[in-house]
Amino acid sequence: MRRNIILNFSITFILLFFSLIACCQNDSLNMKKYWHYRQRLNYFVMPGTERGQSQIAGFRNRFDYGANDLNFGQHSIYFGYYIGMLATEFKLLNDVKDNTAQQTQYELKLALQQFVNFLDKSESLVYKNIKDSFDGFFVRECVSCDFLNKESRKDYFNKDLKPTDNFRYKNGFLKADLPKGHPAYVEKVSECDTIPKVFSQDEAIGLLYGLALVFCCLPDSSYEKQLSKEIALNVITYIRNSSRLYGKPLSMRWNIFCPNGEKIKAGKGGLAWFYAHGFMRAAHYFDPAYDNLWKKITRYPQELFFQLGQFLPSPNADNTSMITTLAVVGDSWRATIPVIGLIFRMNTTYFGIRAKTKSQDWDTFYALSWYVLHQKNKNMDYRLQRSAKQLNDAPYEGPYNYGIEDNPRNTGWSSTYRWHLTKNSQQGKFSGICGNYNGLDYMLLHNLYCLVKGVKLKGRN
Repeated sequence: MRRNIILNFSITFILLFFSLIACCQNDSLNMKKYWHYRQRLNYFVMPGTERGQSQIAGFRNRFDYGANDLNFGQHSIYFGYYIGMLATEFKLLNDVKDNTAQQTQYELKLALQQFVNFLDKSESLVYKNIKDSFDGFFVRECVSCDFLNKESRKDYFNKDLKPTDNFRYKNGFLKADLPKGHPAYVEKVSECDTIPKVFSQDEAIGLLYGLALVFCCLPDSSYEKQLSKEIALNVITYIRNSSRLYGKPLSMRWNIFCPNGEKIKAGKGGLAWFYAHGFMRAAHYFDPAYDNLWKKITRYPQELFFQLGQFLPSPNADNTSMITTLAVVGDSWRATIPVIGLIFRMNTTYFGIRAKTKSQDWDTFYALSWYVLHQKNKNMDYRLQRSAKQLNDAPYEGPYNYGIEDNPRNTGWSSTYRWHLTKNSQQGKFSGICGNYNGLDYMLLHNLYCLVKGVKLKGRN
């Protein structure tokens, strides 16, 4: 009997020991993969102060644009991922007193300044005779179509690549003589406009997510933290008040108008009324004094709609990601429970995250984001285990999709910004937008995983 107890204990100890070793090995391998992705990111962004620099391309070698382009479509959501990645990387490096944290902080500074100088102060790019202003109105992209005409920039984005390192038709399919996921040669910028497109609320929400991570991870006295707060509050204030500033006198708040008086249509992301509570609670994260909605009677139906959103199905994946992101930033989902004549309000944000995102395999990303932003006392072991599996599955050369039969199928890394796309798209069951993706979705999950689990990030050198 005693021998059996000792034997069972020994077996259990050995299994736990080797599980711990395997876990540490996976963390180490994923960290190595992270730094490979970090180096690979140079093919998607060029830090700097000139227009178009420090702006992140979401795709590269997009097939429907000739497979020889840098693509800046849906830029503000990718930009939120980019500054969020830099912020979390800075914190991880700074926590272990790694000197390269200063380099990451500088890249973050350049990105935030790029947003202010070229994406926010952009009125004159869109409308003649309207003065540029740092006021929360911003454009989706402003990278000029001739951005790569400058030889030094083309050389930067094609480092160690030759013009022959491109996609060519072989046996009826576009192929490149490069490892799958490795960026190929580029010659042009796509989704660039002489007149940039204005923002929509989904882009504003993606931007706010990244700004929240900057505000959370940077020191209180830092320039970057203060600037992230200013940008976020400007954007939310503009979304709330632009109807009164530029619309008709009786225009309802939370209808987004452009500085020329043109109303952004609801189908184009211009109606923010239904997410007003989420926006205001997100503003509260940056500044608790920002509560000028609460004394208005419109607060109650707006809050009711937002709270119901955690229990009711959303019309599509975009709406799910939008409302969940706002709830994550503002920690703003609640349930009202009447007990013996009294009313208690219970924080249900974590429950809401799981309910809204588990079916799409997003729960890891949004739950870890919520934990990092608010430092809640929750056991995250299950989310960490699932996150580790997702990180393990990511291809070493980076995410890509070259068609239904040519992608890292069933790994979840066959799409870009996977935390906004359906499970079928992530799994490569649809070809989607074919090309090479920037990998920020992996990098952000990796850093959130390290922050929650307490994994120390070893420097890039």
